[in-house]
Amino acid sequence: MTIKEIADLLGVSPTTVSNVIHGHAGKMSEDTRKRIEEALVKYHYVHTGRGGTEETRELNMVLAVFFLGEKQHILTDPFCGRLLESIQKELWKYGFHTVCELPEKEEEIIGELNARNVAGAIILGYELDKCESLARRVMKPVVFVDSGEGDYDNIGLDDYGGAYEMTSYMIRQCHKKIMFFTEYLGLTSHSDQERLRGFRQALEDHGIRYEPEDMIYLPGDRYLRHELLRQFARNKAGKIYTAGFFSSDLLANEAISVFFSQGVLVPEHFSVGGFDDNIYARLSRPMLTTIRQDPEEKGIRAVRLLMKRIKGEPVRTGHLQLPTELIVRESIKNIGR
Repeated sequence: MTIKEIADLLGVSPTTVSNVIHGHAGKMSEDTRKRIEEALVKYHYVHTGRGGTEETRELNMVLAVFFLGEKQHILTDPFCGRLLESIQKELWKYGFHTVCELPEKEEEIIGELNARNVAGAIILGYELDKCESLARRVMKPVVFVDSGEGDYDNIGLDDYGGAYEMTSYMIRQCHKKIMFFTEYLGLTSHSDQERLRGFRQALEDHGIRYEPEDMIYLPGDRYLRHELLRQFARNKAGKIYTAGFFSSDLLANEAISVFFSQGVLVPEHFSVGGFDDNIYARLSRPMLTTIRQDPEEKGIRAVRLLMKRIKGEPVRTGHLQLPTELIVRESIKNIGR
């Protein structure tokens, strides 16, 4: 976009925009300066010198899109942070730069992909039944992360196998009543759907019947979530259920603290398992038995596949599924001894 186009968009004069570009914004309001600076970045303005030659090299951009609905503190989430860092580092090797976006609507993604020097996108958290539609609507390559299988590129994880392995381990420790905990909006994601499916299948294969009450949706609101965990600790932990499988280490770590406040000790009274093996698993006391995944590898694989698409290299459309690993620590007790 030109200076005039940006000025018209923001309702300011071209001179005002030019002053920001050249560092002459001393008398300008902080709000105006910030709005202009954000617009210059958003629309990838490239300053030109005399004769129309670029004073700085035009950057090739790739969008890193975190489409996670109402989820809060996305970039402080250990998984999202590690994924974004690996995407950025791998793109740098190919001479591309990262633009991180946190959109709420599909149209926002399409609008950003139509930008002149955006070469493609890596999208986390997109709904399974909408991926093919989005891939067809945009003219630039898109690689999804954790969005299942279909006629589009996706880098995923063996969520089903990881959950099956964790549940089977709990059963081998003589736990027969296990609660599955997931975020309220978690089962709209392919990953949590697969983790629940693995949990249920492991129960069935070990002769344990799954009941609807064996799953709890934890609210997104932290205070409501903690209250629900307190109620569970008072009424069911160690009484009806002997173990809980949490769909993320963050939820498991929170639960251990809440249970402790109610006099329920892990693993003495109640065993806890998680999923991810991130910083929350290692900071937990006791340290968390969990399922390990590798966000860095997801980011690297996504970038490499996207680069092949951008360069027009022949590659099959499909789903790459990365492995998981059970990490045994201290939070699950063998109650048969």
